[in-house]
Amino acid sequence: MVPEKTKTSILIAYHLVLGLVGASMPVLITLSYLGAFMFFVIDVIISRDRNSRAGFFALYLMSFEIVYRMGGEVISWEFGKYTSSLMLLTGIIAKERKHIPLIFLGLFLLLVPSFFLSEADESGRLRSMIMFNFSGPLSLVLSGFYFYQRAVSKKQLLNGLWISFLPAFALIVLMSIRAGLGSLEFESVQSNTDTAGGFAANQVSSILGWFVLLGLILKIFGNSITPFGWADWIIIGLLLMRGLLTFSRGGMLSFVFSLIVGLTIYFYYDYRFRRVVLKYLSKIVVGFLFLVVVVFYANSLTDNYLLYRYEGKTTNEVQTGQLSRERDLLTGRGKIMKGDLDAFKEYPVFGVGYGMASEWHARYFGHLAAAHTEYARLLSEHGILGLLYLIIAFIVLPFRQYHFIKSGSNKFLFISFFLISVLTMFHSAMRLAMPGIVYGLSFIVISGSARENNRSLSDHRS
Repeated sequence: MVPEKTKTSILIAYHLVLGLVGASMPVLITLSYLGAFMFFVIDVIISRDRNSRAGFFALYLMSFEIVYRMGGEVISWEFGKYTSSLMLLTGIIAKERKHIPLIFLGLFLLLVPSFFLSEADESGRLRSMIMFNFSGPLSLVLSGFYFYQRAVSKKQLLNGLWISFLPAFALIVLMSIRAGLGSLEFESVQSNTDTAGGFAANQVSSILGWFVLLGLILKIFGNSITPFGWADWIIIGLLLMRGLLTFSRGGMLSFVFSLIVGLTIYFYYDYRFRRVVLKYLSKIVVGFLFLVVVVFYANSLTDNYLLYRYEGKTTNEVQTGQLSRERDLLTGRGKIMKGDLDAFKEYPVFGVGYGMASEWHARYFGHLAAAHTEYARLLSEHGILGLLYLIIAFIVLPFRQYHFIKSGSNKFLFISFFLISVLTMFHSAMRLAMPGIVYGLSFIVISGSARENNRSLSDHRS
């Protein structure tokens, strides 16, 4: 029997090497991703989804998606959504649930009519338009169907979250090789693809924010990320710094807001957690100060351009010192949302169809522009059905879940996962599998006694 610490070290080393080798041989990243998916499917079928492993495998595939895309040898751009969704579907089929959440079948049906409204000159273009916009909501529906009030033990959940963190090691190595800190130059406050490893900064920032949130949650619940406590903080610090240096604010602000609100609710509802916080206050302060130092160091690398970015200043304002009328805190998203709302007003019943909202965006940009906000896209492309989808998915179900769960630790996880999901959908729509899969994950329930559920920082080993 291989010791647990040895297994941990082997898996971390594998992902570090994958990021190192994958930088020059990206096909290995794709083969690794495909191989992991095939292994997971077989394992879930043979085990009949024992210990809800399909859900945690889906989280891993979701987290690996950005590494796969950055590799460049892509089978399909939406492959991350396809694999994580198929993983969940495999789990759903492999083991029948006693209580089937039919509400998510209803959400799926609300998405169907728009299939018949999309139009394009070429069949390939039509298929691309539909799948680009449908794969995200589909992942949300399948994740919700799988995770909704699914009971797992605290140990199973934390092990699953740790597995889904593993791609962070490959990502940080890949980014460091492609965009080392010494080679970076900062002459603008705009989001920076160079510092994001040559990839879309918004997407990289979103997944880095997810990894930082995940790492801090594991530490809060007393779980080590690596065999060494100091190394845990090094990897969290690196992820935070690289996220900040993308200059894409959405991913960073989303995880910060989600964590603060989640911890506030945890502190309010759980007196045991309050006692533990006071007991380990010195360690908490040290950890917080470390992250603050990381933020200041990142800003120093940019010669204060990072600070200007978060202040909402334009490059022209920074360079001239004069206020600019070009300042736009939503960086163009407001215009896209206006196009979506105009489409909803003109076609309120069924909307304009998958991918068709881009035509409306062209009226405001002079060219086609994909949606950046999922909520506005649902209105424009699905009409009243999209509005109903929004009310059920983002108001009714979360409200019921919040009052259904009782333990402070469960409320903390629900709020943290739900908020980072919905905030990501606001600034990045569903370009990644992450917001859809994490939305469903937020509805998971920790089984066991209240005492087990509420143990947190007291389990700290570092």
